[in-house]
Amino acid sequence: MVSALSHVQIMSRAGCCLCDEAAEVVADAARRHLCTWEKVDIDTDEGLSRRYGLDIPVVLIDGEACFRHHVDTEALDGMLALKRREKGVAA
Repeated sequence: MVSALSHVQIMSRAGCCLCDEAAEVVADAARRHLCTWEKVDIDTDEGLSRRYGLDIPVVLIDGEACFRHHVDTEALDGMLALKRREKGVAA
């Protein structure tokens, strides 16, 4: 069964202020019950570190890269609404 809530991952690393800003936006969406989320430290996985390097944060929604370097509340909310419609879930 497909979850009605999208799962958001933030590809990040420690000490990245843009990553921290993205995490605040995503955490707010999660508090509003729009998604579940996790912050993934790319430095704990050699493959992720190679893949993303300094090109962070990358925000993935249900496994799809949707934002790079910056995400704001309006853009994230819009993308999460689109994902709900794609899943056939009422807003």
